[in-house]
Amino acid sequence: MVELSAAEKKAMCEEMTAHLPKIRKLLSLTQADLGNLTGLSRVTISQIESGKVQMTWLHLNAIMFICTVNRRSKEYIFANNILGPRYLQFVQGKDENIPPDYNVTVRTEMIKAYQEMLKNQTRSEE
Repeated sequence: MVELSAAEKKAMCEEMTAHLPKIRKLLSLTQADLGNLTGLSRVTISQIESGKVQMTWLHLNAIMFICTVNRRSKEYIFANNILGPRYLQFVQGKDENIPPDYNVTVRTEMIKAYQEMLKNQTRSEE
């Protein structure tokens, strides 16, 4: 499995910091909005963007979650090769020689099974 060094994680955090204002604009989010979505405060987002506070690995992963579930920011991240394939290999639990999955899809039957499970759970709670 890919392991990232502290230096690699720091470099990824610095790279994401440089792109954060552009990503927020793509998503039409204020600093407060992004903070609300990620669990970070508006002040923390502001301090990261202004360079007063260094982005941590936890911050990066919270922001990346929001980015990867929104098409515009996801496209921006991949088009600009932000973080690179090693980040994806790491979070996907891949070996060095196995390329990351760039487009993870969910099979329709899995969605239906999940929806059915939720229906059954709701019925049992009533």
